[in-house]
Amino acid sequence: MPGIQIVTDSTADLSEEIVREHDIEVVPLSVSFGDEHYIDGVDLTADEFYRKLRGGSVLPRTAQPSPGRFAEVYRKALAAGRQVVSIHISSKLSGTYQAASLAAEMVDPANILVVDSLSVSMGVGLLALAGAKHNETLDEAREAVMAAKESLGVFFLVDTFEYMEKNGRIGKAASLVGSLLQIKPVLTFVDGTVEVVEKVRGSRRSRRRMLEIFRERIGENKVHVAMLHADAKEEAQELLDEIKGSVDCVEAYLGNVGPIIGSHSGPGTLGLAWRLALPGE
Repeated sequence: MPGIQIVTDSTADLSEEIVREHDIEVVPLSVSFGDEHYIDGVDLTADEFYRKLRGGSVLPRTAQPSPGRFAEVYRKALAAGRQVVSIHISSKLSGTYQAASLAAEMVDPANILVVDSLSVSMGVGLLALAGAKHNETLDEAREAVMAAKESLGVFFLVDTFEYMEKNGRIGKAASLVGSLLQIKPVLTFVDGTVEVVEKVRGSRRSRRRMLEIFRERIGENKVHVAMLHADAKEEAQELLDEIKGSVDCVEAYLGNVGPIIGSHSGPGTLGLAWRLALPGE
C-alpha cells in the first residue's frame, strides 16, 4: 500500500474504474431537485441526472460535504498509516475546499495537504491522478500535484447560459448573457473563475476553435487529456478522436460531466481538460 492517500471530491468527475485503479478516495457532494435529495455518484448517476434535468421544471441545487465527512476520510487514512493529499474544486466556486481545510485542521494538519485546484471537473481529476501516480511520499505527491497544476488547462463550451446565469457561476462571462443566440464562446477558468477565451459564432465553429487554441497552447509537449460531456457523448468522442490523432497524448480519457458541475453548466456542455506530462511520464 502506498504511503499517500489521494482524496478528491465528486466534482472531479473521475469514473469508478479510474478511482479503483488508482486508489483515490472520493467524497461526494449532493444535489437536490425540490424535495428530492441525492448523493452524487452514489444514488444518482450522470445519465439519470440529465434525464431529470431535461424533463423537469425545477432547477437542481447542490451542496458541499460537511467538514465532518472529510474528517472521517482523513482519520481512516491516518489510522492506516498513510498521509493525505486532498484536491478539490475551485474555492471560488464552492465551499468544498474550505470544508476540507477545516477538517484537516481538526484532524492532523501536519500530515494532510489540502489543495485548491482553482479548476473544475477533470481539471481537478487530472491533479488527483498526478498525485496518485507519484505517491510514495508526501513531498513527492505535493511536488507532482503542484507541477501538474502549473500546466493545467480547461476549456468548455455550454449549449446555453441559462444554468450558469441562474446559479450565479457565470463570472466574467456575464456580459455574454443576452447576446445573439449563435454566439458560442470558448470558456476557461482563470484564477478559479469563468472567463471568455474567444467569442465564436456557431457550435461547430466553436468546437473547431477550441481544439485549435488547445493545440496552440500545448505545442509539441506530451499531455494528459480528458474530454468531458454533459449528455453529448457523440460530439465528445469525435473531439477526443481528433485530439488523439493530432497531439502526443500520454493518456486520454472520455467521461461525463457529473451532476454537480452539470447543475451549473447544463446539458450539452463539452469540456476539455489537460496537463503537460511530468518528467519521466
